[in-house]
Amino acid sequence: MQPIPNLRPLIATAALACAAAVSGVGVVAQEPDSVRPFRLPPLVVSVLRTPIELRSVPFAVSIRGESELQEGKAGASLEEALQGLPGVHVQNRFNYAVGERVAVRGFGSRSQFGVRGVKVVVDGIPATLPDGQSTLDHLDLGSLGRVEALRGPGSALYGNAAGGVLLFRTRIPADTPFRQEARAVVGSHGLTRVQATSSGRIGGTGYFLNLSHLGFDGFRTNPLDPRGEPYGRADRAHLNGRFSTPMLGGRLDVTLNAVDLDAENPGSLSDSLLSIGDRRAFEFNVRQRTAKEVLQGQVGLSWVGSFSAIETELTLYGILRSTDNPIPSAVIDLDRRASGLRAVLGRGSGATHPVGWATGIDVELQKDDRRNYENVGGMAGELFLDQQERVRTVGLFVQGNLPLGSRLRLAGGLRYDRFRFQVEDRFLEGDPDDSGSRTMDALSPTFGLHLQLGENLSAFGNVATSFETPTTTELVNRPQGPGGFNPELEPQTGVGLELGLRGFRGESTYEVAAFSMDLDDELVPFEVPDEPGRRFFRNAGTSRRRGLEATLSIQPRPWLRTQIAYTFVDATSRDFEVDGQDLGGNRIPGLAPHRLEVISRASEKRGSVELRVQYVDAMPVNDLNTASSPSHWLADLRLGMERLPVGWAGVRPFLGITNLTGETYNASVVVNAFGGRFFEPGPGRAYYVGISADFGG
Repeated sequence: MQPIPNLRPLIATAALACAAAVSGVGVVAQEPDSVRPFRLPPLVVSVLRTPIELRSVPFAVSIRGESELQEGKAGASLEEALQGLPGVHVQNRFNYAVGERVAVRGFGSRSQFGVRGVKVVVDGIPATLPDGQSTLDHLDLGSLGRVEALRGPGSALYGNAAGGVLLFRTRIPADTPFRQEARAVVGSHGLTRVQATSSGRIGGTGYFLNLSHLGFDGFRTNPLDPRGEPYGRADRAHLNGRFSTPMLGGRLDVTLNAVDLDAENPGSLSDSLLSIGDRRAFEFNVRQRTAKEVLQGQVGLSWVGSFSAIETELTLYGILRSTDNPIPSAVIDLDRRASGLRAVLGRGSGATHPVGWATGIDVELQKDDRRNYENVGGMAGELFLDQQERVRTVGLFVQGNLPLGSRLRLAGGLRYDRFRFQVEDRFLEGDPDDSGSRTMDALSPTFGLHLQLGENLSAFGNVATSFETPTTTELVNRPQGPGGFNPELEPQTGVGLELGLRGFRGESTYEVAAFSMDLDDELVPFEVPDEPGRRFFRNAGTSRRRGLEATLSIQPRPWLRTQIAYTFVDATSRDFEVDGQDLGGNRIPGLAPHRLEVISRASEKRGSVELRVQYVDAMPVNDLNTASSPSHWLADLRLGMERLPVGWAGVRPFLGITNLTGETYNASVVVNAFGGRFFEPGPGRAYYVGISADFGG
């Protein structure tokens, strides 16, 4: 295995240097924040690939602005950016080696690491790789300015997704030639985070450069250490840059991302080990030194302009990723190369052109060099798998929206995807050649209707399909056979129906959406006794998801805003048999039927206070439904002060308390884990304090 260079000290030093510079310099005055907390989102959304007013969208869509993403937040977890979104559930494993598990309408709840079942796009560049796996290590939360969530199948728009689409955008550069910001956070369990951001505009060119470093000691205790030292350490450094300039009558955007991550994996526990107040790491994980080291770089180019009133978007991106990943049963050495090209032609709807349309092509390539070794106390032992995996995808799509009278609008799309998986087996010492290929394709239509019932009230409905392939990791991991791809694992497909109501009244908004989704060949994880901690996959016949999402945002007083989000999901297997047992009618594990989230924020001239309360229902954790994770309530409190002038600079102190009541709960579950190790405990009451500073604009 090649050693992974360490960029963390360099980025951390640079971020601290910039932070120190800010503390000694000042600014005259600051323009007021353009996005008030929980303010009505902008009327135009872009997650549907063609600009369309939010009031006219025939799908369930949610938006979060900059203030909601940044004010009073520690910037340590993706969960902070997705709070208050109905239908979106984040199981924060507090484990940087595997990341948060993000589920939209229950899709993605089976993910072993990263995000599955949901298409993720960051600054126009896919974070979802061609095989359907999303890795969000490179997403820097401190530089986010906007999140859009399309809930429901997005196959006709993006391909290879079942639950929906998450679109993240970096903050807009300052309107002045130069603005410097810095932010520092310290908290419980050794949490430290420093960030430095430079941005501005010179002529028509805008730039945004962000450096950050995060450290975390972990809250799980080491069972092999008599002093009970923590286990679950993480060290992560980010570089995020974006530059925009006029070119050829349009605009060229250049996006750069780099991440250097080193994190320990404390693993999951059985309920016998998960006694009250006991948050130890799994002993076998500690002995095998399970962890993950990642070095990733990414660059993207995007040009947007128009020719003869036809809007044109051309995007090109490339990703380099190196991973050293000791898991309990193996040490995985993976080098990944991915690239893609997207070309879109279209025209948005407007007064002069009521019909909006777009057509385009997505071409993506992925090449993985994978070597698996025996895990000998965290070190690479004997090699037992050596192969190269390639994925080539082509997606063709067309979509449009058409007015049918003054109140009714039709939106539709059609997409064809073709996936070619190839594997070259390079480990042939006495074994048969497991080289081979798999081809998977699908035609995915989507149709939606939007009906304007009144000036501030509308109804919508849609019928959509989904198509989701196994990832290369899911194809490679099979109980029988040392290499190649699992020839029996098929993609899952689905057909969904959604009906909704959306309304606006002054500063208040509400949305209610009911949905039903039928799946064939759902991909289900399981473990085997010989390789605990390693996930294998099989198809599960047919299943059904039905549910209801409701969100209400109200402002009873000018200084007070409250948002309520409720989600109900009834997910059951219909035709599923394992080892001769009929599991038809059982609930799908890893999904909480009921979730409720309430966020209230009071803001005055001197500062703000925010209280978040969340309820998560009990959820089954295995296909047999013989074990479950109990329900729990959580409360978080955030306090922040308004910007205070200090010399030429401005500073904003803030603090937060998570798990305010000290609840003992499971932050996440591992579905179908062997030995009953289903549970990943969450931390007790924790604190953080921070300060942000700025000058120059």
